[in-house]
Amino acid sequence: LALAFAAGCEGEIELAGAALSFCVFARKLPLGRAIGVSLFHSVAAFNNSGFDVLGGLQNLIPYQNDVLLNLVTAGLIIFGGIGFLVIMEVWRKRSFRKLTLHSKVVITVTGFLIVIGTIGLKLTEDITWLGAFFHSVSARTAGFSTYPLGTFTNAGLFILVILMFIGASPGSTGGGIKTTTLLVLIMTVVSYMQSKNDVEIMKHKIDKLAVYRTLTVTLLSLTAVILCFSVLYFTLPEDGRGVQCLFEAVSAFSTSGLSAGITEISGTPGRILLIITMFIGRVGPVSLVLSMLVNSAKRKNIVYPDGQIIVG
Repeated sequence: LALAFAAGCEGEIELAGAALSFCVFARKLPLGRAIGVSLFHSVAAFNNSGFDVLGGLQNLIPYQNDVLLNLVTAGLIIFGGIGFLVIMEVWRKRSFRKLTLHSKVVITVTGFLIVIGTIGLKLTEDITWLGAFFHSVSARTAGFSTYPLGTFTNAGLFILVILMFIGASPGSTGGGIKTTTLLVLIMTVVSYMQSKNDVEIMKHKIDKLAVYRTLTVTLLSLTAVILCFSVLYFTLPEDGRGVQCLFEAVSAFSTSGLSAGITEISGTPGRILLIITMFIGRVGPVSLVLSMLVNSAKRKNIVYPDGQIIVG
C-alpha cells in the first residue's frame, strides 16, 4: 500500500510538473517536442537526474529569468529530494507537530540549506535572487543550472561543493551523505563539547548505532572524495586544478551531474575515475555500512573489556 501510494504520488507530481513546464516550453518549441521535453524534464527534475534534454550543453541557461520554470523545476527537485516517506507522512498528517522526528529533521535541514545556500550564492556571485535560489536547490544532486558554472568564483563553487556533498535525504532520489546525516554529525559534535553522553535532536535521544552509521558514512564519503580529488589534481593541467577539481570530485560522488568545465579535459583515465566515484557515491558507502552490520550480527555475543584511548 505504501509503495503504491508513493508511486501514485510520484506520478501525479511529475504530471503536474510536466503540465506547468509545458506552458513554458510550448512558447519556443513545436507542440510535439514541447510535450516530450516537458515530460522528460519533469521526470529528470523529480528524480534528481538533471539530464539536459535541450542539448548543446546549454542546460536551462536560456530560461534563467523564467520564474515559472525555475520555481516548478525547484519544486520538483525538492519533492524528489525529501524522500517518499516524508511526502506520504506530510500528505497524511498535514501538521508539522504531528510528524515523526525523521520528517521534521528532513524538512528543517532542507529548508535551512536552501536559505543559507541562496544567501551565500547571492553574496558571492553576480546572479539574481532567483538564480541563487535555483542553484541552492539544484546543487544538492539535481544537476540543473541556469548560469554557466565556469564563470562562478571559487567562493561560489565552494558553496556548491558543500551543498552537493550534503545532498538530499534518505529514501529519496538524490545522493550525497544526506540531510539527516549532517544534523546527527553536528549534534554529535555539540554533545561532545557539552560533555553529554547522548546525542539529542528535538528532544529525542538518537540511537548509538545511528551515530556510528553517521560517522562511518561521513568518513567513507570524505575518503572517496579526497582520493578522486587527489588523482584529478595531480593529473590535470594547472589551469584545471584547485577548487574545480574538488568540485568535479564532489559532483561525481553526489551524482549531481554539475560540472565546473574540466570534465572535458580530464581525458579517458579521469573520466573513468569520475565514473567509479559516481558508483561509490551512489552505492558504496551505504553498502559497506550494511555489510558491516550484517557481519556483526552473525558474530557471537562477545563482550570485550573497556579500553581508554586519548583522542584530540
